[in-house]
Amino acid sequence: MKDIIISDDIIYIGADDKDIELFENQYNVPNGVAYNSYIIIDKKIAIMDTIDKRRTNQWLENLDKALNGRNLII
Repeated sequence: MKDIIISDDIIYIGADDKDIELFENQYNVPNGVAYNSYIIIDKKIAIMDTIDKRRTNQWLENLDKALNGRNLII
């Protein structure tokens, strides 16, 4: 994934899904969809939305890259 930095502390960590044919099982999406997800890194970390489970590995890779070695406590 190409890094998409919104600001110094907001980073896009979403993923594209070019394989999906129907969004929410009802809308045709011939070009796929983008699952938008963002991480806000400050004294604490906030994740804004996650993505479809079919793209979990990509999302976790993007999250790990954005954290840049910082631990995420759940």
